[in-house]
Amino acid sequence: MQASAVPDVQWWIQQLSSLTTAGKCAAPQFLKPYHFVTTALAVKRSKFTSLNLPDNLRNYAIRMHLWEAAGLPDPTSVGANPEGKRFLPVEALRDRNAVAASASKLALIAGNNGADAATVNSLETALMEILENCFAHAQMDDELWGLACAQTWPKGNKAQIAIADSGVGIRNSLRDNLLLAQRLAEENSCEMATQYGVTGKPGKGHSGYGLTLSRQLLEGNGGTLIIVSHDEYFCSSNGHTSSGKLMSPWLGTVVMLEWNTDRPLDVTAVYNGWPLPEGMTDGDFDL
Repeated sequence: MQASAVPDVQWWIQQLSSLTTAGKCAAPQFLKPYHFVTTALAVKRSKFTSLNLPDNLRNYAIRMHLWEAAGLPDPTSVGANPEGKRFLPVEALRDRNAVAASASKLALIAGNNGADAATVNSLETALMEILENCFAHAQMDDELWGLACAQTWPKGNKAQIAIADSGVGIRNSLRDNLLLAQRLAEENSCEMATQYGVTGKPGKGHSGYGLTLSRQLLEGNGGTLIIVSHDEYFCSSNGHTSSGKLMSPWLGTVVMLEWNTDRPLDVTAVYNGWPLPEGMTDGDFDL
């Protein structure tokens, strides 16, 4: 199974732009979590009253709660498979108090596919930060809550977590940190957000922790991290990175974590490469 790629995501954002302006668009041959979260937000933002999908995608989309996430009634009585080891249907971040529970569910997708307990716990912490940012930046007045979704493909040895919001975007968020002003004038904000210590809110929680850990976990696995925010994107995939501008912007942020389930997610190697907390030395960890 091929990894997701920026051209795929860029094409889909263009299709969603067509959907919201012309009322129709081309459909992908194969649906992934990022299709669900972005489609639901685009449909809800445009206040559509209905959504039609091709027959070959329709039942799967119903089971992944696409219509419910978009604020529309289910079009048929197709039953939703209970969420379990292989997927997490689209879930809205309606309540800040539910962020931890959502992060736990998403992280368990990794645990159910071979990741050890330490990795699952660390991934859960990283996802909590990403989801918290997603919740904080969502347009709550319009009920455009952030959305999360996950899916695994055992035969393809792949898993993907996708998180999307309709918020201010990474660049605007990082502007809150005046120390980053010069860098923001010169660099891609999505890539900056994956670097250790980069945050729009210094001194509040883990500085740059969520996306930094996600990127380094996936790079060690040979997986893929794609971040789209307004007109910028960053991608790290199987040892290669790229960044640039989108042809059609996404008014918000999308984060996609995709990994190879037949390879480890080695959180120990990531932590060993990070600087020690201020005031501590290697000897502080000796027994």
